[in-house]
Amino acid sequence: MNEYFNKTDDLIYIDAGIEGVFIPEDKTEEEWTPEEALDNLESGYSGQVVVGLKKAGEVILPALNSVYPIDAKDAIPPSHNCGLEPYQPQRMIANEMAAFQISAVLNELFSTNSVVVHFNNFDARFGSCRPIYADEVYPVK
Repeated sequence: MNEYFNKTDDLIYIDAGIEGVFIPEDKTEEEWTPEEALDNLESGYSGQVVVGLKKAGEVILPALNSVYPIDAKDAIPPSHNCGLEPYQPQRMIANEMAAFQISAVLNELFSTNSVVVHFNNFDARFGSCRPIYADEVYPVK
């Protein structure tokens, strides 16, 4: 997707990512240490939505790879498709929060023909989010 963003002149690219739930390898839940049980309980709630925007070849809002650089050596390869082959379980509430954040971006785009949020980090466990607004990245002239 990053390559496509780079070679396309006019594009809005919305990407969502969600933290997987920590599950210790090769152990049943009964075998988890207290620290592992706590890591499991507290993981899988965070995520981000990034809006990349290009107009006439000019990057107005940098896409995902510029905000959160992808490394081919990551534990989860950049070509991984979580929808087809889940690597780690995900919490439904984190997926729903990502979908809500994307809906908010699309609502603004369709109702006002504008992008207000460049990227948004969220925590579905607490229902919180921290947006970085587009005008902080690309000030309106």
